[in-house]
Amino acid sequence: MPRMTIHHTSLLLRVVTLGFLVEIQLLAHRSHALSANAGAAQQVPARCRGDQAAALLAVKRSLSFTGSATSGPATTTLPSWREGTDCCRWEGVGCDNVTGMVTALNLPSRNLAGAVPDSIRNLTALEVVLLGSNKLTGPVPLDAHIFPYLTEVDLSNNSFWGTVPASFFTQPTLQRLCLNMNRLSGAIEEFQNPSATLTYVDLSSNQLTGEIPQWIWTNMSSLNLSHNFFTTVGQPPHYVNIMYIDLSFNMLRGATPFPSNGDRLDYSNNKFSSIPQSSFLRFIQINPLLERSGLTTYSVNLANNELSGPIPYSECREQYALRMLDLSGNNLSGSVPPYLLKVATDRFTWESYPWMGQLPQLRLLILRNNNFYGPVSIPPLVEKNSTADYFSRVRIIDLAGNHFNGDLAPDFFKSFKSMVWDPNRTIAEYDDYTTVSAKQGFISYLVAVDVAMKQQYMRVSKISTDLVVIDLSSNRFSGFIPRSISNLTSLHVVNLSSNAFGGKIPRELGQLAWIESLDLSWNHLVGEIPQELATVTTLAWLNLSYNDLSGRIPSGSQFSTFTGSSFQGGNKGLYGCPLLVKCNLTFVTSPSSSLPPPVREGSPFEDIMLWLFVGVGFGVGFALTIVLQVVCSGRREK
Repeated sequence: MPRMTIHHTSLLLRVVTLGFLVEIQLLAHRSHALSANAGAAQQVPARCRGDQAAALLAVKRSLSFTGSATSGPATTTLPSWREGTDCCRWEGVGCDNVTGMVTALNLPSRNLAGAVPDSIRNLTALEVVLLGSNKLTGPVPLDAHIFPYLTEVDLSNNSFWGTVPASFFTQPTLQRLCLNMNRLSGAIEEFQNPSATLTYVDLSSNQLTGEIPQWIWTNMSSLNLSHNFFTTVGQPPHYVNIMYIDLSFNMLRGATPFPSNGDRLDYSNNKFSSIPQSSFLRFIQINPLLERSGLTTYSVNLANNELSGPIPYSECREQYALRMLDLSGNNLSGSVPPYLLKVATDRFTWESYPWMGQLPQLRLLILRNNNFYGPVSIPPLVEKNSTADYFSRVRIIDLAGNHFNGDLAPDFFKSFKSMVWDPNRTIAEYDDYTTVSAKQGFISYLVAVDVAMKQQYMRVSKISTDLVVIDLSSNRFSGFIPRSISNLTSLHVVNLSSNAFGGKIPRELGQLAWIESLDLSWNHLVGEIPQELATVTTLAWLNLSYNDLSGRIPSGSQFSTFTGSSFQGGNKGLYGCPLLVKCNLTFVTSPSSSLPPPVREGSPFEDIMLWLFVGVGFGVGFALTIVLQVVCSGRREK
């Protein structure tokens, strides 16, 4: 056998190495192809399972489809739901890509009517069910024991009846529950271990009764139980934060419950009788930690309850985050405890609640129809400091129907800076009355208020940033109308009626370029109506009746639209259009002036006879003229 040389050995090693490298490349290519095929297989969604399609078709057969003016049969009968097709591609249906199980039903506002059949229970993998704004009836068709993966349920605005399934409140995956605007009744059960994931609940506009359970305060960020028949609610535990809570239009009694912090709270139209001082002040106080996270108080509505006594106050100089406080329709009262003011006087009754004017975010203050009394004054510290914030962001202030009295300081309105029109101010600086929650996915207007405008209360359900109102009517204010009110150039409504204001109407009111409604009736105003008011082109309604005004009513394009009721009653020295005195007549103001001769106004019979004689005379005269012309012509021919 020949001896292998070093050259042969080297060549052999090269061949073996090359073969090894080729094999590695082939293996790598094969592995890549297998993984690519596997990936392609994963990207192809599984088809709908047969039992799932059958369950959906059974649901469709059990329901009827009612047409409407806005949606015809083509959109309401679910035409894509056909036997033999992939139900995962049907309208409003979502499936799991791996198992082919139905996980979502999204069919709101489709005019579906009837009771949801039991066949829906075969869709056990459902996570999202959105069937709101239809015409569905019967008991609530979902139960968390059968549907263990539910995360969102919206069956609102239907006609479901019966009780609310208790399993919803212990379901470990459910986050959002909307059963509002149905016919549900009964009580909500109490649980020791409620769901930690359920943060949004809306059961409003049903017929629920009994006690609101204590667990609702736990983990909840938005709760709406309004327009039901609940009678009892407990106090929330400490350190509970809830963004939005609406318990309005129930029959709740006792003390009002305040969580530690929140954005909007509406307890209006109940029978609450007291406001716990400590929890109320804690609720409206700015918490620096929560303020950074955006969780601050925007609105508190306690209107139309049975609250009595004083509003809670604090001697501490805390900052508060309120934007709207509505206490109207209660029996609140109060006077000034001298030690609160730290001043040796008791004339600042308005200062019983010194924190009220210093709320940095307050936009609306409504204390209408209560029993507050005493003078309304500027706190001494604010009066001395022209830059101090005092109601600086208020856009609507309503103190009507109380017993406030005394004079308003000449500069009372000077700090109402948000009522002054500034063309350089941005919309963000004016702000608005809405709150938006990206986490919960809802936009809600904070308040709906009644505004006294044009001698009637008008419900404003969505307040615009443009609306600016001052209503001090039906009190006992006296003295002069402060001229500083003319600086509030954004005002739309001013109502100072039914007080005891005296002196002349300030000429400066003509500077209110946006004023639409001005009511100064039932006061003791004297002198002439300023001509400047006639130049305000936006003034659509004016009431100056029942004062002691005199002189001629100003002429102007806007004043010509007002009727006599704007001026009649009292005002014995007032004359001119549109009063009953003829507009083309003037009163004798000096011996040198004279009236035109009076014109006698006859009866209808006298007018007829007069025209008859005129007609006969004209006819006879015309006939004589013709006769004379004929006679003269005949003589010339002869």
